[in-house]
Amino acid sequence: MEKNYQMKHALTVFCCLLFWNSVLGQKQTDSIITTKGAVTLITCGAAISTFQIGDGKNSDYDYRIVDGTIVFIRPIVANPRTTNLVIREGENIHYMILAFRDKVDLSRLKYTLSPAKGGAAKGTEQPQQSATPEEEEEPAVTSNIDTVTVSRIASDFMQQKRVSHQYETTADGITLNFSQVMILDSLVYFCFHIKNRTNDPYIIGKTTLMHKTVKDSAVLNPMPVLYRKANTTLAARGEQQLVYVTTAPVFKKNDEVIMVIYNGLNKDQVVLYTPVSAFPKYMISK
Repeated sequence: MEKNYQMKHALTVFCCLLFWNSVLGQKQTDSIITTKGAVTLITCGAAISTFQIGDGKNSDYDYRIVDGTIVFIRPIVANPRTTNLVIREGENIHYMILAFRDKVDLSRLKYTLSPAKGGAAKGTEQPQQSATPEEEEEPAVTSNIDTVTVSRIASDFMQQKRVSHQYETTADGITLNFSQVMILDSLVYFCFHIKNRTNDPYIIGKTTLMHKTVKDSAVLNPMPVLYRKANTTLAARGEQQLVYVTTAPVFKKNDEVIMVIYNGLNKDQVVLYTPVSAFPKYMISK
């Protein structure tokens, strides 16, 4: 009798804890899905201090942490086992299930665990922005490129307005499309199209470009932005072309370019995956 009472008491306490946790705590993602041939993206609102798959000796999945707050996970065996996943970012700890599915909508492979610190909450006043966007033409990193020539080329490239809806993504009212790309004098010029579908201005902050190769898909090679040409403030319901210039890596047909663009106001990210197969054939090495 006493054992049954203890078990019932423990169960009651456990249920109460679950109830209060659901009432007081923030609703969290409870499962992360992966699939063959794709990368799962997890965005955190603060720096990641702990990331553990299973018991820490996992051999079914590979992962990379980029910029301290973004995680890319991919399965590396045919049928990876379902396991647990623990992520601590800032003061938040997330206990989740990591699972594999043979077929899944790619939109399900993007997760946001918590809002970025300092992000504007709903109903709060947004910081005032200048009415006239300022065009940024400065090199993003120190380089020896001829900025005058590169600027002229980027301006001309930007005028060739193309929008490919085949390669686009939308997050938080921002739509990002791959437009076109070219190689000239050992530099790659990427042109993207961005559209603001919200009623608030969008501040184009830091942009990260990465090259995922078919030879070693576990590695995400950063492509430092040597030069960018874009208006830093995108008006409400506005749109524009963005040009980013990087050094030219060797692109293979099954490679992929990943672009992460940050909102300068709240650090939210929009992520676009573009297959190299969409590039001009002369850019693709056999």
